[in-house]
Amino acid sequence: MTRKRTPLNKQQQRRLAALFISFLRGKKSLDKVIILVLSGVIMLAFAAWPHKEGRSNDSGSHDAFHGQNGQTYRCALKKIYDGDTVTARCNGQKGQQEIRIRLAGIDAPEMGQKPFGEESKRELGKRLGQNFDMHYLGPDYYQRSLGTLFVYGRNINLQMVEDGYAFAYDSKDTPAAYKQAEKNARAARRGFWHKGKNQQPINPKIWRRHHL
Repeated sequence: MTRKRTPLNKQQQRRLAALFISFLRGKKSLDKVIILVLSGVIMLAFAAWPHKEGRSNDSGSHDAFHGQNGQTYRCALKKIYDGDTVTARCNGQKGQQEIRIRLAGIDAPEMGQKPFGEESKRELGKRLGQNFDMHYLGPDYYQRSLGTLFVYGRNINLQMVEDGYAFAYDSKDTPAAYKQAEKNARAARRGFWHKGKNQQPINPKIWRRHHL
């Protein structure tokens, strides 16, 4: 996926908390203050450290998009990171702007999910071409621009799921059309789903939970 900073997960937070509590026990007040300050610095450092799968936060080089939610903007492709994340130069409300776009409603295999990550990335490139329209849905947690991408009116996000190269994003907010498209792709054994069950990718959300 994209190179973003990854906040500490709950398990990491608990481990750090337990470590600092063990230090605090039996310490004098001044020592406690010093340790608490240091703990804050360490936690910030962990949050900023590049993730092993390349999810460091380089959002400083990609400002938040100057666009209005629900509007459509013309974009030129710059780079494809994986099957659901690209960088493009888009015509926003303040002129052209280079932004990172997260395709809304879908979840493609991570690049570490070999060979599915590379395959999904390649298939997105085939469908997207060099120019497309982005229906802007606002920023996500990592300040990427959430969007639905269209080429000649065709919903590329949905097509990736229909063709079996991405999952419908695992969320109650994901449109029913995406979830149904995944079911249809599995039933028709398209894309990833033409292989045997043991050779199919697991949902990226589950994979990230165990590997990231």
